[in-house]
Amino acid sequence: MSESKEGRMFKTPAWVKPSGVREEYLCSDCFKVVGVRSRYELVCNLGKALEGATVTELTQKLGLQQPTVTHHLNVLRSVDAVKVKERGRERIYTLNREAHCFEECKIPY
Repeated sequence: MSESKEGRMFKTPAWVKPSGVREEYLCSDCFKVVGVRSRYELVCNLGKALEGATVTELTQKLGLQQPTVTHHLNVLRSVDAVKVKERGRERIYTLNREAHCFEECKIPY
């Protein structure tokens, strides 16, 4: 690990898909996005769901429990990696493709 003016840097996990501009180290916000394999899988699923997805849909696709998916979505929201909009009683989550993690750090999804 090293230090930068933004704070601690973390080594990119092995499960992150290689991309054209893969960084060896990520800032703490970007590491939150990919630091847990199931959270990164959630990001990849949202990257494919252009219209977004509900917690129920994500739970079924990922085979995770609803509280786990909700926790991961809250972490992703805390670093602006996902957007949420309400549709009746449902919440639709979409990937914020303009977020720092995807635009500047080039985390693939």
